[in-house]
Amino acid sequence: MIPSVFSDVDTLAPAVILIALTGAFLLSLFTAFVYTRTHRGLSYSQSFVFSLVLLGTIGAVVMIIASGSILRAIGILGAFSIIRFRTAVKDPKDMAFLMLVLGVGMAMGAQMYFLALAATLGLCFIVWLLTAINFGSTRKHDALLRIMASAQSPQTAFETILQRHTQSFNLLSASSHGDGVEFTYGIRPKKDTPPSELLQLLRKEKGVVAVDLFDAKHEVEF
Repeated sequence: MIPSVFSDVDTLAPAVILIALTGAFLLSLFTAFVYTRTHRGLSYSQSFVFSLVLLGTIGAVVMIIASGSILRAIGILGAFSIIRFRTAVKDPKDMAFLMLVLGVGMAMGAQMYFLALAATLGLCFIVWLLTAINFGSTRKHDALLRIMASAQSPQTAFETILQRHTQSFNLLSASSHGDGVEFTYGIRPKKDTPPSELLQLLRKEKGVVAVDLFDAKHEVEF
């Protein structure tokens, strides 16, 4: 005879299942919205945002299936062990969002509605706050400026322009490539100087081959 701890409990009422699934979907949707508004860098993926909503709802389904039955929980564990996720998560913050929606979904499936709501609102507020204050950033510049010039081009000519049209700048690297030289500056442009104007001024300098400007503040990988 199977012990009672391994036996299935009564099926949850349809209303409870509907509340759990709808709540998990809405909270995951809200989390995905916060993710899109606070994402920084080049690794944005629409399919990842879709996955956030789906995984939160799937987490609720898993908890509903496993609730009250160890046999069903073990069966789900075995089924998930077959799945192989081969998509690499480039940004560690993306992994945190995955764990958030899964945790919220499982809380909804376990009928911990207040915990799910509080976790979603609280953690999303923390994400928004840390993004707003640019928490953890050690950069003293907002953009990266790369100048390709001939070897005869004077470096002082570039820095004179930067002194006039940036709040601050510093030379990050200088390297020689054949007959040319590449300079990389970290800069903080002035609010009244658009990037296009700064690029045009630098391109007019004698010996300049190419000028590139990269937004360093909002990039994860450069």
